[in-house]
Amino acid sequence: MAGKVRTKTRGPQPAPQRPRSRFGYDHRWWGVAPEPRDVPLSYWEATRRPLPCLAFVTPLLLLYEFGVIWLGGASSEAYRTGADAWIRQFLANLGLRDQWFLPLVLLASLLAWHAVDSRGWRFSPGALVGMALESLVLAIALIGLSRVVDFGFSRLEPIPARMLALDSSSMLHPLIPLVGFLGAGVYEEALFRLVLVPFLFGVLRILQAPGLVASTFAMTTSALLFSLAHHAGTPGEMFTWFAFIFRWLAGVYFAWVFVARGFGIAVGTHCAYDVIVGWLGWHF
Repeated sequence: MAGKVRTKTRGPQPAPQRPRSRFGYDHRWWGVAPEPRDVPLSYWEATRRPLPCLAFVTPLLLLYEFGVIWLGGASSEAYRTGADAWIRQFLANLGLRDQWFLPLVLLASLLAWHAVDSRGWRFSPGALVGMALESLVLAIALIGLSRVVDFGFSRLEPIPARMLALDSSSMLHPLIPLVGFLGAGVYEEALFRLVLVPFLFGVLRILQAPGLVASTFAMTTSALLFSLAHHAGTPGEMFTWFAFIFRWLAGVYFAWVFVARGFGIAVGTHCAYDVIVGWLGWHF
């Protein structure tokens, strides 16, 4: 009697994990496969993590907060920059008026984010130096973009890119614009990139929008609101097409830096650009 031949039947194979996307930070936000936790992170990966971003942003945040208190004294609220003032006004309407509440929320959010999806609590201090240098390089690249936009608008509106910077000659103290630029870099990136980009992306993904569509919409819409915000309220900047278009492009640029290189470098790039153009007056 011939023996029976057994055939092995394979069960359902697990779906291969999608590679980690360059858009965003982790699988919880952007729906991509998590990275193995036992693999050492390179500089390019580590600098996108919350803990290095926290270490990099904290000195800038403290310089701004203590600078506002030192320059303004009892009237320090008058020295707060746009996004910081908008958020504080919103919090004041909710009864949250402590001057340290907002910076503590920002720092605690980064710390909690790292604790939830931690890849370890150590990183090389040299990464912070690299982040500073990278921010400087990206800021210089944005200055180059501003020159291109300036050239394109030169025959339409004779308003060069340097007119977008704050005129420090009108200030009573030379450090007032510097402190303001640090605050703008931290709080505008926190509002328009750290909060708004993931929020818009998440909403569209819930609505079943493709990832590319959701990411593109999140970046461009947050940039549009970033540009419009500079012309809203009192006092708002006079509207010009050059200022509006350039800030929209700059907002997309900062959003790209945010999703590709992380919150810390986005803040550093924003601060470096504002300081170089607005405070030092270097326009290349």
